[in-house]
Amino acid sequence: MEELAVSEPLTTMPEMPVLGFRNYWYPATAAARVVKKGPVPVRLLGEDLVLFRGEDGKPVALVDRCPHRGTMLSRGRVIFPGTLSCGYHGWTFNGQGECVAAIVEGPESKLPGKVRVKAYPAEERFGIVWIYMGEGAPPPLEDDLPPELLEPDIHPLFAFTNWNCDWRLVSENYPDILHAPFVHRTHIEVLFNKVPAWGRIHVEMLPDGRGIHVRGMGGAMQADYPGVGKFPRRLWWRVLRRRYKRKDWSGASTAGGDVRMPGNIVVKIREPFFGIHMANIGWPVPVEEKRTRHLNLIVTYPKNILQRLALDLWYRIYFRPVHRRFVAQDRRLIEVQNYHNPESLSATDVGLIQWRRLAMSLARKRQSQESLTASPSQH
Repeated sequence: MEELAVSEPLTTMPEMPVLGFRNYWYPATAAARVVKKGPVPVRLLGEDLVLFRGEDGKPVALVDRCPHRGTMLSRGRVIFPGTLSCGYHGWTFNGQGECVAAIVEGPESKLPGKVRVKAYPAEERFGIVWIYMGEGAPPPLEDDLPPELLEPDIHPLFAFTNWNCDWRLVSENYPDILHAPFVHRTHIEVLFNKVPAWGRIHVEMLPDGRGIHVRGMGGAMQADYPGVGKFPRRLWWRVLRRRYKRKDWSGASTAGGDVRMPGNIVVKIREPFFGIHMANIGWPVPVEEKRTRHLNLIVTYPKNILQRLALDLWYRIYFRPVHRRFVAQDRRLIEVQNYHNPESLSATDVGLIQWRRLAMSLARKRQSQESLTASPSQH
């Protein structure tokens, strides 16, 4: 991978879009929530959507607003299979957003075929509903997934949480990797590991050009800071070295991970107590300026059904509650940040700086008018 360096002043950086990069697929909600019996509201990228199952059983995403009197379609009902009827007057829409009936106007109504609601492409994968809210025909979902999700025989485990902060702050938490040895050194999974007092950032472009790999290069385990004293004060209990190797991974000896468009983070690690190899994916999804829906998705590699069942048990009983406490150490600091607050950046912010610049340069732009007219579901 090509190493990146900062060649411009630290203060000359573009501002990332407040509601995310729209021309990408995003994880919206757990597919288990979207049942045939009724609609599910979800807010994504500053817009209210409603999800339900189409006639083929696949998820459908419509703008959550009836074109008749403007009430929310998510307050409606599934009366006819594969359609959604507004709860106010019974205007009924199919999976393409087309009005197919106006119940209170009667079966002779002229509205069907003339009225529609905007529909967005939706797909179900890994037990998650993914939605594309960009312009024109969407790229394949696989184009926007981390490579770890495209590997064969994986067993993903996931949970969504809601954060009261800007999505950009969540996404930038990993490029700002040198916070980790300071913020997380008291967490149970780190407590007995050798954790450096200070370090440097190493940044490389990913081979596919869709993000960066950020690694913290640890300095001394303990340091004497002039005028204030030593940090940390004691080291005697830190006896373990955390392992990041797997034969088909990069084998970094220090913590590192990938930050990819449109803002997801992938860290490949070996869990220290159970020895489980996994890819830990964090995917912050913009809801509105100060609200983020965060997907934490763990990719595991069971060899048989018994290992799969064991991983389910490990995830529910151990990993998820332990990881929640790990993330809480970040969350208590991130949720009180302000993305627009003036920053005084330093050499330890190389990963953050490169991510902001690269993300803006890689962002998919609005597609041509020809591609827009080729996708009727976008109108």
